[in-house]
Amino acid sequence: MGRLCRVSGSIACLAGLLGLAGCVPHDHGWAASYKEAQDPKIAVVMPAEAPSIAQEFFESSVTAGHLGIDVIDKVGTPVIAVAAGQVDASFYEPAYGNRVVIDHGPVTGGVSTYTVYKHLEKRLVQPGEQVERGQQIATLGVTGALGGGIPHLHFEVWRGTGKRRHPVDPQRSWANGPGRVTCFDPAAPAETTGFRLTYPVGCR
Repeated sequence: MGRLCRVSGSIACLAGLLGLAGCVPHDHGWAASYKEAQDPKIAVVMPAEAPSIAQEFFESSVTAGHLGIDVIDKVGTPVIAVAAGQVDASFYEPAYGNRVVIDHGPVTGGVSTYTVYKHLEKRLVQPGEQVERGQQIATLGVTGALGGGIPHLHFEVWRGTGKRRHPVDPQRSWANGPGRVTCFDPAAPAETTGFRLTYPVGCR
């Protein structure tokens, strides 16, 4: 295991199994740097009220990758849908614990976008349910062997059709633009074209 540190609310840094060396200096408003080997790297702007990102997306053909972002917060924190869609899966499995997958439907070219939420404490939706942006779908947890004992949400974005899907860096798709982490705001107008997401954990 790597070093551990204390931050507000007894949230520790992700280390060891989560592959992060060092500490998360703030529990809100901070984002980890990309690994050196990741290309491209996106400049990230974090709102001060957003729970921090402890690990960024990393895709590799030669080593184990990290195909999403890790958002740290306390166990039981609401996890919310990043966009409207239909629940594609909701289940428990040993490595990643409680998981929810949402199908957001096809965009340009008929390619669908899916979002994946892992290490959940509780799942609050079932396959086939329709969800809206900002709707609570789960609570943040520490389930699964790869959770590392650290309360966090592992969040992924996938695109494709059927079983042929590929991971996409979530930082590419925020509602405010690439790298501009966007907190959910019920008063904000929904986008009418393409796929844009808001943060999967509520901002304070």
